[in-house]
Amino acid sequence: MTIRTHLALGLALGLAATAAITGAQAQAQARSQNETVVVTRVEPAPYDAAVARRSELARELIGLSVGPNFAKEFERAIMEQMGKVDGKDSEEGAWVRANMPTMASRMIVRIMDDMAPTYATIYTEEELRAQIDFYRSAAGRAVAAKTVALSVALQDVKASVGEAFLAEFESKYCARFDCGEDTATAAKSRR
Repeated sequence: MTIRTHLALGLALGLAATAAITGAQAQAQARSQNETVVVTRVEPAPYDAAVARRSELARELIGLSVGPNFAKEFERAIMEQMGKVDGKDSEEGAWVRANMPTMASRMIVRIMDDMAPTYATIYTEEELRAQIDFYRSAAGRAVAAKTVALSVALQDVKASVGEAFLAEFESKYCARFDCGEDTATAAKSRR
């Protein structure tokens, strides 16, 4: 697969997963149907010491669960995968190898930071502490050290399933709606 195909697949999966109608679209549809639309404003929650405690524990858990060398392992795995991409000796391949690892590492750090509130909302303090205790144990550290290796090993499975999903979706969508000649031909060639 080419670099563009890998990047397009990831983008397409993200777009497919978030293809629901947005609030603005729903409001526009409602207005076009002369329906009443009620817009609410969400106020930030007042400071809650329990939520703050769970958020702190969540950040600790996330840090422990990915292992001590996560960033280095992640960059190494990205570089290894870049070596498998078609066109790796091209200018495009060189640019991706030079830029992708650090950009992806920054993305992972942001994701991990942004995950903490979700962990704090879903897990109780007791559940967070139990997971932290596990990841501080020898077994937990061994599990955490294998996080990146597991993710890399599952990547091909995810890509294969994602490509099959997109091919089936595009095929069925284009059978129902006009996708144009180029898209219809591409969908037919993947069947």
